[in-house]
Amino acid sequence: IMRKFILPPLVLAGLVWFAWYLIQLRPDPKPKEIKREAPYVEVVLAQSKSMPATIESHGVVRPHTRTTLIAEVPGIVNGVAPFQKAENAPSFRAGGFFKKDDLLVKIEEVDLLSAVAEAKANVSRAELQLVQERELADQAKSEWGKRDWSKASELVRRLPQIRKAEAEINSAQARLKQAQKNLDRTRVLAPFDGRIIRTMVDRGQRVGGGSSAALAEVYALDAAEIDLSLSQKEISFLGFVDGNPNGSPIQVETLDSEGNAVHRGSLDRSQGMVDLKTRLTNFVARIDNCFANPFSNPQVLSPLSLGQFVNLRLTGKKITTFILPDSAFRDLETILVVDQKNRLHPRKVEVLNRTNRQVWVGKGLKNGDRVCITPIEIISEGMKVRVVGDAPPIPKAEKVKEAADQNGTK
Repeated sequence: IMRKFILPPLVLAGLVWFAWYLIQLRPDPKPKEIKREAPYVEVVLAQSKSMPATIESHGVVRPHTRTTLIAEVPGIVNGVAPFQKAENAPSFRAGGFFKKDDLLVKIEEVDLLSAVAEAKANVSRAELQLVQERELADQAKSEWGKRDWSKASELVRRLPQIRKAEAEINSAQARLKQAQKNLDRTRVLAPFDGRIIRTMVDRGQRVGGGSSAALAEVYALDAAEIDLSLSQKEISFLGFVDGNPNGSPIQVETLDSEGNAVHRGSLDRSQGMVDLKTRLTNFVARIDNCFANPFSNPQVLSPLSLGQFVNLRLTGKKITTFILPDSAFRDLETILVVDQKNRLHPRKVEVLNRTNRQVWVGKGLKNGDRVCITPIEIISEGMKVRVVGDAPPIPKAEKVKEAADQNGTK
């Protein structure tokens, strides 16, 4: 019974003492000195430049002149271009080209020829009526005898009848001109060098006179317009002044996929309207001679198409600015400047314009400032850094040894 109650506590006490003994045998840990090394950063030297203000935008191409050809006289369409096989002949088909005054559509002219003939007959009848009235006036004068002819009434002298006949001649001649003009309108001619967007009629179809008079939708090849939107900050940056015709022109360039300029034009006008959703101002840029044109010499390279989405570069007034990479910014307006002791200092700057890769800076920098372009997650005012490209610092031990060597040499 004694073994049962005394032996287990003794064994437990022995184990506790043995564990305590092992703990006492453990060596004491030695503190390890942690050396914190300053991070490496890349810097760029701030250098002011005088250069034209440039921004990038985008827009959609549309023609400067776009209209619908209308048949001015009713009738059956007798034919559509091309009427002959020839090089660069006009074509009355979607996508077809034409030159100014090219014949595009012929309308049946039988009814109008009849109208011209009838108008000529009316002119002849009116002229005959005038001759008759003048002869009757001469006859009335001879019958008046030796009495004073000036005292006779106008009706006796047949002046109203003569004026009526003259008026009928003028009216008949005007109707003849109108009939001849309608006859000429059976030949629908191109109003400018252009291209057809879509056609609404074809040979054998009736136009006008209760049917639709629309023939085709066309556009001119002389110039394109591009709709784009700019913010108020971008407008001020470019130096655009709405309503000032004497202001400096703003150049517009269309860009290819590699960012090279393809076509050049100018910012033609502001629409004077701010979009309620985007709060941007609508503008129109004009690009001359940028559509495909088989009649031009030389041919247009990389022509634009209607509805095409294009990237644009706008160039305005010259300004003095610092250009920094986007990686230099901690937030929208804060950069990190490295002083002469290689310490970091946050600084607020004035951002004039921002692109995908570069930021144009106005106030807040001076020439020679070293701007950090390496992203750093955590920073503090005066934080020590090492600049890539600078000579590495000499350790203290090497400095002491170098000083001792110099003393020994002396």
